[in-house]
Amino acid sequence: MKKLRRSKLKSQNASPLTPWEKAQQEREKKSKWKKHQFFNKKRIGNKLPDLVRQRRKVLKRHLICNLFVFSLLGLMSLYLVLPASKVQKIEVSGTDTLTKEAVVKAGGVRKGNLLIRTFLNEKEIKSKVKKQVSDIKDIKLVISGTTISYEVSESPIVGYVAKKGKYYSLNSFGNISKIARDEAQGNYPLYYQFKNRNELSSLAKQVARLSPNLRNAMSEIHYTPTDVNEQRIKIYMNDGNEIIATISTFARKMAYYPDIKAKNSNKILVDFEVGAYSYPLN
Repeated sequence: MKKLRRSKLKSQNASPLTPWEKAQQEREKKSKWKKHQFFNKKRIGNKLPDLVRQRRKVLKRHLICNLFVFSLLGLMSLYLVLPASKVQKIEVSGTDTLTKEAVVKAGGVRKGNLLIRTFLNEKEIKSKVKKQVSDIKDIKLVISGTTISYEVSESPIVGYVAKKGKYYSLNSFGNISKIARDEAQGNYPLYYQFKNRNELSSLAKQVARLSPNLRNAMSEIHYTPTDVNEQRIKIYMNDGNEIIATISTFARKMAYYPDIKAKNSNKILVDFEVGAYSYPLN
């Protein structure tokens, strides 16, 4: 029976449709498609909730950004007003009192200056100190809390230049300090009558080549040029001996001085201009 029913259904489905039936099927298809399109069509009313939601997100994001910026500005303003944002103490290590004062003056940092400003101008501050204080070989700027510390290392000193009752340190590079002292410090030789800056610079480099014992053994060095020798100098030793020498050969010939001194028990004048000769001092 089931097989007969199936065969009848197949025969009915296989039978051709009349023109009226075809028209009815097409009309039903069109009406279904129109209904589907009507309900799925995007209208402005459907978009409004999404637009409102998106606008709220944008406003919320802008509000958070503005609050963050204004809060940051407020905190910065409060910090700049507090004493913790300003320099309260200035320290200098690695040098004497006069040089410390010169370093502080050259750096330009004062109590009450903003720490952030000092931090941002660190390179400029160190450059000014090195330029104005020739005694300084290297400098480091350290900010610790509200304290500014200059950690200084000085160039090696080879003596002091005497001018009008004041003394100016001379380093191994031939640079003369701008700091005037009432008296020389340490066991360094004093330089007199050096009007020629180039000759003084050359002599400083020669003295820097000497051993510490020889440098400390010299009391005074005088520039005494002649028509024959423009580089002539006279050295007064701490032991009472005197030396005449030429700047360009000074370091090399001074190496012979300890041996010459050992051979003479009396005070002598050593002539290093040409060769190496010694004479008794009257």
